[in-house]
Amino acid sequence: MSSPLILYASVAMLTAGLGTLAWIDFKTGYLPDSLQIALTVAAVAVLALGSPIGVTWTAAAWGAAVNGGAFWSLRWIMTRVKGREAMGFGDVKLVAVGGLWLGPWALPYVMALSGLLTLLAVGIAGLILRRPTWRGEIPLGPGIAVGILAAYLAALAGVGGIVGPAAL
Repeated sequence: MSSPLILYASVAMLTAGLGTLAWIDFKTGYLPDSLQIALTVAAVAVLALGSPIGVTWTAAAWGAAVNGGAFWSLRWIMTRVKGREAMGFGDVKLVAVGGLWLGPWALPYVMALSGLLTLLAVGIAGLILRRPTWRGEIPLGPGIAVGILAAYLAALAGVGGIVGPAAL
């Protein structure tokens, strides 16, 4: 396979997978494991063929571990603080999958974009509908999905710091 083909295929797979997950989570509050597994397999294939953004096997493994661990810790802490489930495990798995695609350095970007986009969407929906949009948990998956895709596209565009040092 040629490098441009890998680049276009990776963007298409990531966009389709994340877009589908975002829509399902928005509508149902659920992130299906089957789609997350498909994105994991796609990430492994892209790594095997040569990541267009330069993520190595080591960086991908660290990305999944660090990103998943950070969100699992956040989930654990917030569940203890709130006294009830604070974040679905699907969100944790989605961030770990994003780590496979991006490595560990993109986590701050993904977290910031996820939170800001989710709050912005809820605020806009509330203004349009003139009432609170969610009474329970707000789906974070769409924000995470957009954050992962935006970080991947920024890394493709050469924005520094998202992928990190090539030595890892």
